[in-house]
Amino acid sequence: MSSELEVALTQLFKKKGKASLTEKEFVFAASLDFRWFSPKDAQRFMELGIDSELLTRDGDKVLPAFDFQSIEIIPSYKPNAEILRTAAQPKGIFMKLVDDVSGLRGMQRKDVISLVNATQDAMGVEPEVAALVVAQDMGVDISQYLDKVEEEVAARFKKM
Repeated sequence: MSSELEVALTQLFKKKGKASLTEKEFVFAASLDFRWFSPKDAQRFMELGIDSELLTRDGDKVLPAFDFQSIEIIPSYKPNAEILRTAAQPKGIFMKLVDDVSGLRGMQRKDVISLVNATQDAMGVEPEVAALVVAQDMGVDISQYLDKVEEEVAARFKKM
């Protein structure tokens, strides 16, 4: 299942008929062509795509970093302005672990997250720690993630 941000980005690229757009073309399309956002919000929309790692920059161009061709377009689609407030934030270590497990095992993200949730409930640990346990159980080398998990969990507890 695709996120709202993935659907919106897919709509934009498919309606423009291109697999990459300059930043100006992207902002112009989201604001003036499709009248989805103001130019300032269209810029924010593009940045959300980049921050959430759904878009990548290649020089002055932006291009999808996901298989947008596999997502069906909806002819009358128009993203809600709420997408700018609720869209995915940059991937943390949790989602990177989920992605690694799903890629290695050919599982859907939601199934991996269900395993992590069950592990978290059973062990009474933070989600990132549960993700480490699941990743290790699935054969992922977790050594590269240990420091980052420690940083993220410690930062959350320092805020308390």
